[in-house]
Amino acid sequence: MHETHDTMTTSPTRAFLVEVKLKDELQSDAESSLEELRRLAETAGMEVLAEIIQPKETPDPAYFIGRGKLEELEALVSELRVEAVIFDNDLTPAQTRNLEKVLDSVVVDRTSLILQIFAQRAQTNAAKLQVDLAQLQYALPRLTRMWTHLSRLGTGAGGTAGVAAGRAGGAVRGPGETQLQIDRRLVRTQISRVKKALQKVEKHRRVQRKQRQEMINVSLVGYTNAGKSTLFNALTSEDRLAEDKLFATLDPTTRLLDLPDNKHVLLSDTVGFLKKLPHHLVAAFKATLEEVAEADLLLHVVDVSHPEAESQIDAVDEVLKELGAFERPTLMLFNKTDLLEEEGHAQLFRSKYPDSLAISAQNGAGLEALKDLLAERFSTHDMDMSLALSYQDGKALDYLYKHGEVFDTDYQGESIRVKAKLPQRHLKALERLTTNSTLSY
Repeated sequence: MHETHDTMTTSPTRAFLVEVKLKDELQSDAESSLEELRRLAETAGMEVLAEIIQPKETPDPAYFIGRGKLEELEALVSELRVEAVIFDNDLTPAQTRNLEKVLDSVVVDRTSLILQIFAQRAQTNAAKLQVDLAQLQYALPRLTRMWTHLSRLGTGAGGTAGVAAGRAGGAVRGPGETQLQIDRRLVRTQISRVKKALQKVEKHRRVQRKQRQEMINVSLVGYTNAGKSTLFNALTSEDRLAEDKLFATLDPTTRLLDLPDNKHVLLSDTVGFLKKLPHHLVAAFKATLEEVAEADLLLHVVDVSHPEAESQIDAVDEVLKELGAFERPTLMLFNKTDLLEEEGHAQLFRSKYPDSLAISAQNGAGLEALKDLLAERFSTHDMDMSLALSYQDGKALDYLYKHGEVFDTDYQGESIRVKAKLPQRHLKALERLTTNSTLSY
């Protein structure tokens, strides 16, 4: 079996970053993307030694970068004793093999790096399965080299991808069947097994969502490191992991959020999005991200202090479109206002996005206004009612106090006269508790 090693228990992998600025790409965009690649590498536990940007009209078919830049890179890799060269672009299997031969170093592209981070960060069985599926799908066209470089870099995955990676695991080769054919057959078999396991996860989550249908569901979405988990903790008094790292959390968490006027919603924290997020990774995580696609409201959290905030908003919108969730009702939350030097900066964003709020999850600024806004927004779902409540249906009054607003109660001889307001989603439950009473709306 393919063995992996945790990069955090040994010295960090010495890495060199490469950005190729292609035709029509702005220099500022290339620099921003390279900076994000640096943060991804550091999140994966690597030590970034150096980086380069090469302007190039089109990628070189054999090496992606130009031959002259390749010679320069070869010398630097040798001089700095680099262990991994990371490209901020997607490489073909042939390009990766050619680069590794010349550089005598592991070569990793952006997608592979993101997959390694997801493998390190996955905690629950569902997240591990989803990462395994994405890794296996990525590996299928790259079998001649994929498992070797994952082992050398030490992804810490150790899941079903590792099982499939065992160079045929002692399988008997049939007549005329090459090792590569065996590997592909085994990986396809493993993909099928992981998909079946994920179907069970999806079924379980559908049952959970069905049980929560009577509650309003609100999901936090946003670019990775926008402050979603910090906001989640501040609103729900949770202690969810909130690090200053990309993809600090992968597994969704749902908790009850209490709002003014005795209103309650379910709030879900989800995985952060990213520019150039691999499509098959989004597909693998659809079981997790269905929380987003079916939410009654999305809270799009934006790091308003980030110089690339606008492009990060666009990147999140692209993923939402891919999930079929772009048309969901959305409230923009411009977070991290405590890091702004100019107060008017957040107002510029709010003027462009009228349905928005400026907040700071770190110091609590704007959070009470957010709760008030949510309570007001969902008050349109409420029904005003009058009840002649039988004493036999006393549990119904408790239900009204718990889930709605009771304005007046008048205890009479045979019934309790009640005036109240209750969210529409609770009406069926109330009707089951008032079989001996009279309701009017």
